[in-house]
Amino acid sequence: MQRYFITLIYGFAIFKMFFGSGNLIFPLELGQNSGDQWIYGYLGLLCTGIILPFLGLFVIKLHRGSYEDFFGQAGSIAKVALPLFTLSLLGAFGVVPRCITVAHGGVTTLLPHFSLLWFSLAFCGVCFIICLRDKWIITFLGKWIGPLLLCCLAVLFALGIYYAPAIETAHLLPADAFSQGFYRGYQTMDLFAAFFFSSLMFKQIQEKMGQGVDNATLIKAALTPSIIGASLLALIYFGFAYLGAHYQSLSITVSPELILPTIATYLMGDKAAFIIGIIMIFSCLTTAVALNNIYARYLCTLFKLPTFAFPWMLLATTGVSFIVSLSDFKGIAAFLSPILDVSYPSLILLTFLSLFTKGYKKLKITGFYGLLMVMLGYSYL
Repeated sequence: MQRYFITLIYGFAIFKMFFGSGNLIFPLELGQNSGDQWIYGYLGLLCTGIILPFLGLFVIKLHRGSYEDFFGQAGSIAKVALPLFTLSLLGAFGVVPRCITVAHGGVTTLLPHFSLLWFSLAFCGVCFIICLRDKWIITFLGKWIGPLLLCCLAVLFALGIYYAPAIETAHLLPADAFSQGFYRGYQTMDLFAAFFFSSLMFKQIQEKMGQGVDNATLIKAALTPSIIGASLLALIYFGFAYLGAHYQSLSITVSPELILPTIATYLMGDKAAFIIGIIMIFSCLTTAVALNNIYARYLCTLFKLPTFAFPWMLLATTGVSFIVSLSDFKGIAAFLSPILDVSYPSLILLTFLSLFTKGYKKLKITGFYGLLMVMLGYSYL
């Protein structure tokens, strides 16, 4: 029984670590834009927002939790450059600032005049303090935040389905809706996050099971929580896409980070929407804490800094996150979009080659850099 309980906790923790800023926004936007073709949009999102990150979780487990070994398949330069590049986007230059802007959307339901500047400053301060005490992150996420978030969203989805108005026609072809969903899955950046979250979880499971356990048993033990986390994300995305499609007229005029609070206020009233706002803040905070902590520790390892330097590095990464967050959600999305268009396909290819081929390092290097050059050329043209 204890083993199943631990597995469930890790499954909730994986769900919660992934469920941050973009995951609260993009499925709702997708439903809003797809209208009566939202189910095709959801299927596209399922490919890049669920299946790809799950494969990313799995491929790191095959490398016994070492993302360095995985990236090293693309060559010695990629072994250093790719973790730095992906963690920089996940950390201070992308996802963490995005979490801040989405959390600000949650707080505006409570304090409408609370400016992004002061909110970001407070958020970064809390994030910094929590990162200094990071040992309890996974247990806290799994035991409390994950289940609480799921309960609140279940109530919201039930009300949303019960009171759902008719969907407005979006005049989209199914293929266009699917491609929109596929691209939205890119923007969640969950494949990037999967490499590092999987490494963190794998190492903690290995510590619990002991060094003597064989690789197959360890992979199986680490795989089950990944399936739980991916399944929960798939259900949540389905609910969000449904809400976005059915409540399009209600939320079409608000900024992306306010779509969920707007729908929640309509369905549940101001008091209940208060709870959704709090959940949004905690959801973004926990993702930001996990990513900021991983990024700062990676930089300390990369530059071979002593242990006492970690708080200073953490302060630096948190400070950069604060500055970037002032660009607001749309500004950050505009910055990230062309970078993801170029880099994502190569990492997808490397993931598939790692899963389905053993060895063939030259093939992996050629495929990775070849596709990267093609996407750079396409982007330039």
